[in-house]
Amino acid sequence: MSDSTESISYLQAIAISVGAIIGWGAYIMPGDLFLPQSQLLGSSIAIVIGTIAIYTVAQAYINLLAQTPEDESGGIYWIEKYLNKKHAYVYGWGVAIGYISIVALNISAVALLLRYLIPSSLQIGYLYTIAGWEVYASEVVVCSAAILLFSYINLKGMQVGAKVQLYIALFMILSVTALFFGSLWAVPATQTFLPNSIETSSVTSLAWIPILAIMPWAYVGFETTPQISKSIANSKTKTKSIILISLVAGFLFYFLINYFTALNMDFDYQRIKNSAWATGEGVDSRIGSMGIWLLSVAMIGSILSGINGFILSSVKLLESMGQSSLLPSVFISNNQFSKKRIVILICLICLLSPWLGRNYLLDIVNMASLGITVGFSYVTIADLINERRKNKANITNYLSVIVSIVFILLLLLPFSPAALSLNSYILLVCFVTIGAVGYKKLSIDCYLEKTY
Repeated sequence: MSDSTESISYLQAIAISVGAIIGWGAYIMPGDLFLPQSQLLGSSIAIVIGTIAIYTVAQAYINLLAQTPEDESGGIYWIEKYLNKKHAYVYGWGVAIGYISIVALNISAVALLLRYLIPSSLQIGYLYTIAGWEVYASEVVVCSAAILLFSYINLKGMQVGAKVQLYIALFMILSVTALFFGSLWAVPATQTFLPNSIETSSVTSLAWIPILAIMPWAYVGFETTPQISKSIANSKTKTKSIILISLVAGFLFYFLINYFTALNMDFDYQRIKNSAWATGEGVDSRIGSMGIWLLSVAMIGSILSGINGFILSSVKLLESMGQSSLLPSVFISNNQFSKKRIVILICLICLLSPWLGRNYLLDIVNMASLGITVGFSYVTIADLINERRKNKANITNYLSVIVSIVFILLLLLPFSPAALSLNSYILLVCFVTIGAVGYKKLSIDCYLEKTY
């Protein structure tokens, strides 16, 4: 029941990529990490450097997409062609970890938004407290309903999911644009548009390194383009512009939301640090209820586009693995990739998210960043191998590999300010174990197939 023959339009492909980049993190991370960690200057520098670094990596994707046959998707095809099937499996599983983690993250953000918008009297059925976050049955039900709804939408076919994504992305873009100009308009005459004193120590102390380390997670949306390239009409001529547009949109959203969060909170970084949701509190105090509803529309759009876009892209990624015989037989039905079973698997994993509470989000972000960065490194290496075979390798090809490796080291080296936490490692071990069991099952299936 594969939908590989379905095609989507250029605008729908842009909406998938942009919507996948601008998820819940654009509204949460300014208050949770960016501004408390290194204030406006340091966080802005991290976003700029991170965007440039990701653009370097994206060049490898653009190069390979230009040479990919129309009937092939990227990613799995590239790694299998330029390396081998084992590496293709590791790449696929690493990126799948990132994709599915981001679906789970967006689900958990629904609970935060509900808590801020809905009176506490509607928080029904207290269950327990985990890492300081109270879990309520009412929030679990709403979050679970969201993942079930988008699982159903994606079971209906790629075109349905793509159309939904386009409408969501349009609402999201219009809302954030209105919030940015609304924040500027609401600045009182006694306040400046920039902090009165800029702390250069926020840059020289390298406090912005942890922000840089999660840039692969922040920009992974562009990585969805190769997964869906086979379904994009005239993909040869359009995938490059889709990737570039999504990167520019991601930069603008992260930069502007980070800025108006600081602006609306009067550049009071201690207040930002102590706030449960700095972006929401700032908009509420400066613009009022209209601003909160605009922010809610934008955030709901981002959350839903993240859920929808990454479910859709996860399915296409795993479909490519299935077509390359890199999925265990449990995901194959009637000698064909079973989209239904994949969607059910993603749904079951993500249904665990609302039970974990919000305070483990950063741990999941870091783990997702590692899986995505592993994918980046594989693609950049494949691009370098391809260019070396043609004797056309240049400094950009080598630089993209180096950037990918640096991102991995930032997360793995114990002395790095962005090193994975113990919780991130526990989550990572769980996913790696599942992947190893899957590969073992795949090997057994191949052996039995050859024997009989």
